[in-house]
Amino acid sequence: MSHVIDVESLSVEFNINNQFFKAVRDVSFYIDSGETLGLVGESGCGKSVTSLAILQLLTKSARIHGQVQYGGNDLLLLGSDQMRKIRGNEISMIFQEPMTSLNPVYTIGAQIAEALLLHKNISRKEANRLAVELLHKVGIPRPNEILKDYPHQLSGGMRQRVMISIAMSCNPKLLIADEPTTALDVTIQAQILELMRQISDDFNTSILMITHDLGVVAETCDRVAVMYAGRIVEQGKVDDIFFHPQHPYTKGLLNAIPKIDAETKRRLEPISGNVPSLTRMPAGCAFAPRCPMVMDKCRTDLPDLIPIDDGHYSRCWLNNLKEDSQ
Repeated sequence: MSHVIDVESLSVEFNINNQFFKAVRDVSFYIDSGETLGLVGESGCGKSVTSLAILQLLTKSARIHGQVQYGGNDLLLLGSDQMRKIRGNEISMIFQEPMTSLNPVYTIGAQIAEALLLHKNISRKEANRLAVELLHKVGIPRPNEILKDYPHQLSGGMRQRVMISIAMSCNPKLLIADEPTTALDVTIQAQILELMRQISDDFNTSILMITHDLGVVAETCDRVAVMYAGRIVEQGKVDDIFFHPQHPYTKGLLNAIPKIDAETKRRLEPISGNVPSLTRMPAGCAFAPRCPMVMDKCRTDLPDLIPIDDGHYSRCWLNNLKEDSQ
């Protein structure tokens, strides 16, 4: 079965003081039709840069290498006119902060209609009618009135629903959601996640869910790619990642989550230190300075992403040692 999108050896470099530094390093993953892949990791790990590179939305100072196969084409080789036909039509994106993503001087109706008029051969009257339908589908009350409002007149949850309605206006094959529940209270967050599940089920839409919240991953994703310092360090099905994590970084993320059903009280175990700077990336495994299980080899040599089980991969020398002993 062909994948909806296949990212192969994607790398992104930025020019900092006339030197290029890699923010994304040799990243590969795929998403099948109707599947949701979670891309997780701390802030600064390269998740958002990966998504922006896929859609060619990075600044001109960025250098992108690798391939992004979609619909028989490499998206990284397409011109700006060809990409405009795909963005918002076949591949849509929900950006991280709806207040800055929505234009403050245009009404909600005008912003939803814009995507429809750009990609569909319809009249403005028909675009307005569809805009009302879209707002109704995402659970916004009084859609006819909301169309006339401006972004600042809506709550955070309402703005996020508007962003989703814009992203889904042309029934895309792939939806990229960059931290879609950031800064929302837990009730609204649950409603947004349920809405996205419903969209995936109703339209067989594939979703790339970018988040640092493993609770969101557990609720919405089929597979997970764990990212650290620009590389994927572990990848597998949700159950593999949550119940059989192999990489120390994945284990650290899981140990830092409060568990309300724990039988005994225990202190949370934060991961010490910070994600390394692009300009000061350590040799070998980038997680070595923070890893509680670090070996000398980790500080000098980069491990490969090796198979653990069917569809489950980990980039750790401990896993390589297990493989060698078998």
